[in-house]
Amino acid sequence: MNPPARPTRRGALLTLATGGAGALAGCLGDGSEEPTREAPLDPAVGGAPTFQYDRRNTGDADAAGSVDAEPAERFRVRTDGPVYASPAVVEGVVYVGGGRRVDAVDATDGVRLWSAEVRGAVRSAPAVVDGTVYVGTRGDRLYALDADDGGERWHFDANGPVDAAPVVSEGVVYAATRATEGRVYAIDADTGAERWRFGTAYRVISSPAILDEVVYVGGWDSAVYAIDAGDGTERWRVGTEQPVLSSPAAADGTIYIGGNDETVYALDAIDGGERWASETNGIATTPGVVDGVVYVGTETDAGRVYALDADDGSERWRVDAGTAITTPPSVADSVCVGRRDGSVVAYRRDDGTERWRIGTDGEVRATPTLAGDAVYVGSTDGSLYAFD
Repeated sequence: MNPPARPTRRGALLTLATGGAGALAGCLGDGSEEPTREAPLDPAVGGAPTFQYDRRNTGDADAAGSVDAEPAERFRVRTDGPVYASPAVVEGVVYVGGGRRVDAVDATDGVRLWSAEVRGAVRSAPAVVDGTVYVGTRGDRLYALDADDGGERWHFDANGPVDAAPVVSEGVVYAATRATEGRVYAIDADTGAERWRFGTAYRVISSPAILDEVVYVGGWDSAVYAIDAGDGTERWRVGTEQPVLSSPAAADGTIYIGGNDETVYALDAIDGGERWASETNGIATTPGVVDGVVYVGTETDAGRVYALDADDGSERWRVDAGTAITTPPSVADSVCVGRRDGSVVAYRRDDGTERWRIGTDGEVRATPTLAGDAVYVGSTDGSLYAFD
């Protein structure tokens, strides 16, 4: 853990860049001043503080917001580079990582509140808890930034890139690394001090889920792990046929997770016993679990979206997308997923009928985040979009 000197609010605003390190805020490509402000217009917009909305990674966006009719673009904000991880939306602010920078923008109109430069590209979705933004980077670091001004509170040096989204529970940040010797760390949320570490046989890019004081994570070593949240000891481990790059979703005593073996698994949270396994037509992305239904997409050229019964894995419906499904679902009135062709599509929850679709100028690799009456979408074109 390395605590830095605290910057001033003005110092943070001066990093509101559209260029590289040290660029001054407010300098747009045409030489005009970029508008900035210090507080969001509507602090009531929020409900999406972390990857997949909660520490169980359920994808349940119902309390955050929904978009019923076909939306139009509200704003588009440039980031420092491609966006590969879902934005968080808390108290009227959208937090997003792109390139080597974390940006905070007003959820209403996209005006930038602050930017913070970090070491290494950001592939991790931020977690915003108790006024702090926790985010990992490919510079082998986990950062804690002040949510109000982007000032660094501390950073933790890990043993490899932190691509997985951190999750915060009971004052502890749980983060995983994609190092050759994969690790899951437990880090004090206030101080950045390491509490424990757990080693896996290979890389981890699966974002941890927390259920009943147990940390669940998938591994590139073809395994799913259950780790005691208090002391880092292994509760159980279940092997799979192929690497597990999907993140787990925990609901009703069951861990749902997709594998590169084209299978969605439902495992008993207590002992890892298999409750069911359902085959798909490709690599299964991180599932969402809402109201007894598991929603999952497949990352293949002939991608599909599946709705599976959470109790027995039986298929309720499927949709042929015609392109790879590249994100976990956000589930509210509709099931919203991002796709390789740069679109976000919303499907009816009951039968999979398409309700609307929107497009970006790149691939959508970050979960579309629902908050208020808008959907916030990061794209590999280096932009954060808001549609409503």
